[in-house]
Amino acid sequence: MKTEEFKLLFEAKSILEKNWREEYTIPSPKLYPHQWSWDSGFISIGYSHYDQDRAQKEILSMFEGQWANGMLPHIIFRGGKGYFPSAEYWQTELSEHSPEIKTSGITQPPVHALAALHVYKNSSDNEEAISFLKKIFPKILLFHRYLLTKRDPENSGMATIFHPWESGLDNSLRWDEPLARIKVEDLPQYKRVDTENVSSDQRPTDEDYDRYLYLIEVMKKNNYDEEKIYKVIPFKIKDITFNSILYAANQAMIKIAGILGQDSEEIDSWVKRTKINYFEYFCPDASENPLLYDYDLIGRKRIEKRTVASLTSLCTDLLSSKQAKALAAWMKHSHMCKEECAHEHPVITSISVDDIQFNPINYWRGPVWININWMLYEGMKNYGLFEDAKNLKKSIIDLITEHGFYEYYNPLTGEGLGADNFSWTAALLVDLISHRED
Repeated sequence: MKTEEFKLLFEAKSILEKNWREEYTIPSPKLYPHQWSWDSGFISIGYSHYDQDRAQKEILSMFEGQWANGMLPHIIFRGGKGYFPSAEYWQTELSEHSPEIKTSGITQPPVHALAALHVYKNSSDNEEAISFLKKIFPKILLFHRYLLTKRDPENSGMATIFHPWESGLDNSLRWDEPLARIKVEDLPQYKRVDTENVSSDQRPTDEDYDRYLYLIEVMKKNNYDEEKIYKVIPFKIKDITFNSILYAANQAMIKIAGILGQDSEEIDSWVKRTKINYFEYFCPDASENPLLYDYDLIGRKRIEKRTVASLTSLCTDLLSSKQAKALAAWMKHSHMCKEECAHEHPVITSISVDDIQFNPINYWRGPVWININWMLYEGMKNYGLFEDAKNLKKSIIDLITEHGFYEYYNPLTGEGLGADNFSWTAALLVDLISHRED
């Protein structure tokens, strides 16, 4: 290992140490002082290379907030202050399924089975790792069952999201049209906290926030009852990224079931349903168009926006070799990285840089995010695109080396944006450096 990599690893581990809170890790001290769902999944992958105890605790502690119906909330409120919407705002006690611990009332992409499998594979103590899998397997199974029943009344094998925050890509331009049809009514007064810590130029607009909170109000008025919400909520999307992750997570669950000697018949049935309907929902003719798009259930059409989400089917095994190569080629196209980007092999932007709405500093409307780039790196390896994966890995490491451990980055300059000392950036850097196979 090079001296530079040793220094980078030391810094990454130091950030994770500072953000560790006994049984879980906060994403960052100021902007995100609680525990976030998919953050914990990514963070555990980093820990798995050097601290198995923390890696396992990270995932298990997130499931302390799991609802009785299987829903895994995107936030567990664990004592930190200065965040909005707060636990009091969510009022999750309105649901008969909510736990005693305070949580949000929505979910996030289900990366946890993938993370658990990484933890298992990186463990040197097989007995301890299997014990961990035995604890987490039924919890993740219950979560996936919730997503593919309560969130999939169409029986499509794809879950429906009720809120942009459930996508993980909060203010992506993919949501502009679905959100535009929402007429905000009777919204309680509120005060944002995020723009006190980060410039408003880097965050969603106040108009966005009004709509985000209106959707929460709809859920609260219906006591977080999915059947009732499904009939009235004005935002219902089959999200390509969420469901690509869910499919890959179900494949991981089949592997975990095999390790544990558990029956996987139910999971197999979910995978089969997804295979049947995936391209029908997300791309009518995948052989001609390599990009896949979210499906708007209310608008009854695909949301044809060129964003990084259109590339995330690389995280599945559903593509042909030709389709995978076409998506990898698209990443190198000027749509996703201009010549003046920060590095020789630029990391992938969150939306097409030639889109009129491209904004290099605003959250999911242009900046580079490490977690999505890491997912694409993993996906390219799975399709045997090793040279492309190697180049992307180098670009990610170069970006962090030169500009620090930030939440997201300006793709034109490399400048770090959002929260500093960001945990999943540190954790995924640990993973990238720790793997020597490429």
